[in-house]
Amino acid sequence: MPKITAEFQAQLDTFIAKVNAEKKAYNAECGFTFLKDQHIRIAGGTKYLKLDVFEPGRGSHVWGFVSLVNGTLKGAPVKVGDLLKAASWKAPAKHARGNILDGTAKYSPYGPEYMIGI
Repeated sequence: MPKITAEFQAQLDTFIAKVNAEKKAYNAECGFTFLKDQHIRIAGGTKYLKLDVFEPGRGSHVWGFVSLVNGTLKGAPVKVGDLLKAASWKAPAKHARGNILDGTAKYSPYGPEYMIGI
């Protein structure tokens, strides 16, 4: 399992806090009072950290993944910090949607954005 550095953990925590704040503001703006307790949390992983949306009393669902390794995923290059859409509950989809470490991650309150033109 790759070692998570303190710098990586700090940037991941900052990213999750930012997404949680944006989700909370979006839910309030839309009047979704039943979603007020939703928050994104790290659900673990060895090569890819799973980020899931947890709501007390209702369970969780996958929001996305963050790569912990440099390499390839289904033939596409990935590097540490890449934000990946979920292909399933257990696996990320091919192609990064930006990187959380350099601030290029593209996402919405619902998860990493779809790719157009691939």
